[in-house]
Amino acid sequence: MTRKGPLLTACFLVANLALVAWWTWFQVAQATALQDAGQFLARGEVDAAARALGATDAQTLPELAAARRRMFLSEGLAFTAVLALAGFGVLTLLRREAKLRADQDRFLAGATHELKTPLATIQLLLESLRDERLPQEKRDRYLQSGLLEGQRLEYGLTNLLTAAGLRSAGARRSTKSEADLADDVRRSMHKLQARAEAAGIRLCEDRVSAVRMLRDPEAMHLVLHNLIDNAIKYSIRGGRVMVSLREEANAAVLVVRDEGLGMDDEALTNAFVPFWRGRDSGTGGTGLGLFLVRGLVESHGGTVAAASEGLGKGATVTVRMPRRSSTPMPSPRTNAAPDEGRA
Repeated sequence: MTRKGPLLTACFLVANLALVAWWTWFQVAQATALQDAGQFLARGEVDAAARALGATDAQTLPELAAARRRMFLSEGLAFTAVLALAGFGVLTLLRREAKLRADQDRFLAGATHELKTPLATIQLLLESLRDERLPQEKRDRYLQSGLLEGQRLEYGLTNLLTAAGLRSAGARRSTKSEADLADDVRRSMHKLQARAEAAGIRLCEDRVSAVRMLRDPEAMHLVLHNLIDNAIKYSIRGGRVMVSLREEANAAVLVVRDEGLGMDDEALTNAFVPFWRGRDSGTGGTGLGLFLVRGLVESHGGTVAAASEGLGKGATVTVRMPRRSSTPMPSPRTNAAPDEGRA
């Protein structure tokens, strides 16, 4: 997409230069012919003057005039069409530039919030821990909060670096190994458990079954972290985030569902657009989470889709990835339903 703009601009430029060159040559040639015809008319040689203008004789001059009139009209339409296309191309480039500028502004705002907020919190916690009179209970709680903020900062930077790799010509290298995807899911849920508890959200397993497959462990960890963290971020205190995993038609199907803010049509349309965060989300973030999820899932040959019944009705993100495995599939195991699962 990034190469089409300059290519179209070059094509329009070459086409306009060719038309201007041809039109200039034609006008010079016609001026020379008119000069020659004038000299013939001055000597009374009417047929010679007609031939100088391009006609067979004086009788065919009206036909020549009609042909030239049609030619001028067609050339005028061609010039108009080329100019219209050029104008459309310029407008398209301007709109794209404006969109890129808006994306950059959203990215800078999101990145500033995503990186500055944990830094400020960590600084405040460190200043509090410096007080020797701080009770041990509060000291432990502050240390735990500092660790969570440090992890948030780390994942924010990871998202930025991974997004830069996905958007560049040389995408990140993938090193795949075979494992049970259910173990990856439970590992990510365990790492985000403290984050969910701090937000007042119940993080639940909903029928997480064993699915062995080839996957990039680093990429899969980032996919799971972003999906679950995103669900926690947009959930309402006291709500639940439910994660399920199953095998369906030789594909791993991962579903992350929350009971939070939900998504309207605009949010669903732009959910996987980089740096898009919505106008009134108020949740911060860089707007890269779902964009990274889509890119990393597609690198596994899979697809990802978001669904919601509307604002305030929660959202569901479904990931489907082909299951490629070289070893037999073990007997599936199913965990408890959401109400009985791990909170």
